[in-house]
Amino acid sequence: MAEASFSPMGSRPFSAATRQENLERLADETFDVLVIGGGITGVAVARDAAMRGFRTALVEKDDFASGTSSRSTRLIHGGIRYLEYGEFRLVFDACSERRIMRRIAPRLVRPLPFLYPLYRGQRPAPWKLRLGLTLYDTLSLFRNVQNHRWLSPQEAQRREPLVAGRGLIGVGRYYDAQVDDARLTLMTAKAAHLHGAVIVNHARVVGLMRSKGRVVGAQVVDALSGRQIEARARVVVNATGVWVDEILALDERRRRPMVRPTKGIHLLIPRARLSSHHAVIFTSPRDGRHIFLIPWGDFALIGTTDTDYQDDPDNPAATLDDVEYLLEAVGHIFPGAQVQQSDIISTFAGLRPLVSAPGSPSARSRQHVIVESQSGLFTITGGKLTTARLMAEQIVDRVGQRLAERFGVQAVHPCRTREPLEGTQMGRVVTGGVDEPVGRHLTGTYGPDAAWVLAYAEENPALGERIVPELPYLMAEPLYAVQHEMALTLSDLLIRRTHVIYEVPDGGLERARAVAEAVAPRLGWEASEVEQQVQEYAAQVALTRAWRGK
Repeated sequence: MAEASFSPMGSRPFSAATRQENLERLADETFDVLVIGGGITGVAVARDAAMRGFRTALVEKDDFASGTSSRSTRLIHGGIRYLEYGEFRLVFDACSERRIMRRIAPRLVRPLPFLYPLYRGQRPAPWKLRLGLTLYDTLSLFRNVQNHRWLSPQEAQRREPLVAGRGLIGVGRYYDAQVDDARLTLMTAKAAHLHGAVIVNHARVVGLMRSKGRVVGAQVVDALSGRQIEARARVVVNATGVWVDEILALDERRRRPMVRPTKGIHLLIPRARLSSHHAVIFTSPRDGRHIFLIPWGDFALIGTTDTDYQDDPDNPAATLDDVEYLLEAVGHIFPGAQVQQSDIISTFAGLRPLVSAPGSPSARSRQHVIVESQSGLFTITGGKLTTARLMAEQIVDRVGQRLAERFGVQAVHPCRTREPLEGTQMGRVVTGGVDEPVGRHLTGTYGPDAAWVLAYAEENPALGERIVPELPYLMAEPLYAVQHEMALTLSDLLIRRTHVIYEVPDGGLERARAVAEAVAPRLGWEASEVEQQVQEYAAQVALTRAWRGK
């Protein structure tokens, strides 16, 4: 049998220019594996396949993590709330993956202590919560940062006054982890590139190619030029999240959708309005659903909802009902904080690609499924951010078997994705010349590559200015993102490479044009394109404020 070929790409930057070269390769070469979808699942599949030595390509219709993978609660977690539904295998797998992700991506996946307060008259009963936390430790194989602790009301008052409300019975304290979801997805895509995968964002699949009844590739349209390319591959993997049914419709007529999307929204408010040293899990008084309060830098992230969704999957947004639901829960548990609609900086909404099944959204399983159609198209959906690496391992195992059986193509290596994720390790970074908040941001975001950002700022002092005065992002970062992170649009820069859109009330619109003009020479934008980019970004900012009805 033949072995898959491997072509290291580490010497080529993950840049807009490299993307153009990748388009040519996509048109000229035949791949072992073509992955459709650049969310966390798709990029994890591409990384795994490339690390095994398969000739791998990936196409994404928008940007990496532009869908669900940049609109989550930003947690790598075991899912303690899934114990209520008897999802023990899911929790065990998620706890195992949490441990792996903390080890292979320690700069991005950081331990976060959680509090679960119980108040008089609230479910579950204290004994049941303590039993659940013990089971959570057990399913973590007692290898979490710490095992859980039970805090008395007096100790809770000392540790976290926010939760020490009237009627507090006790507080469970345990650990999960938090992550910048968009950046984890980006770094996984970059790692796939380093191992030889041909990665192209902003390239939409409009059709599937067939030969003798089998899928042998895809018709891909470059969103920048309009050029249509035939990308040929021995195996095609549909990893498009809530869009999997759109790709399946190109392959076969299905009577029943595979995915039933549900919408989850989040609020971002100043942390000073709801200050907490811990993440806090609490329940809605309306329906008992679990809600999180997550410390996120200078902000508090509150979410999430879980409602069926049937509108445009490309542009989900929070509604006034969604916002009122979360504020009602916050006001019920933390009445002294008196959080109001006027405190909300922004909102964002994401769609969960839950496997279609009857029942309430919250009770629906977060397990993933892998399906191979009669045409040989592989589809993977369901799951969650935490388990993406495991999902990728399982589907690439299946793909590898098919490549060996049908084409005589053998992997060069077994699965290696438990190895460190490139570019996400801890390391000493010298950030002289910038103030402490900026230095902390650069170190946490880029690690040693912060030196590139600082070099741009040193070469051109204007790039050392902040994008907006309130936030630590530098004008040098968009330039770095174009040169090293394959950013191609203003929305790529201000939504996913940075998070400016969510962290100031106007979404950074006043500075959007300045950012577009700074990267225009690198991306070949004329004045008309700069204007178009600003308008498209303004439409995204409007989604974060749609609930206000303005």
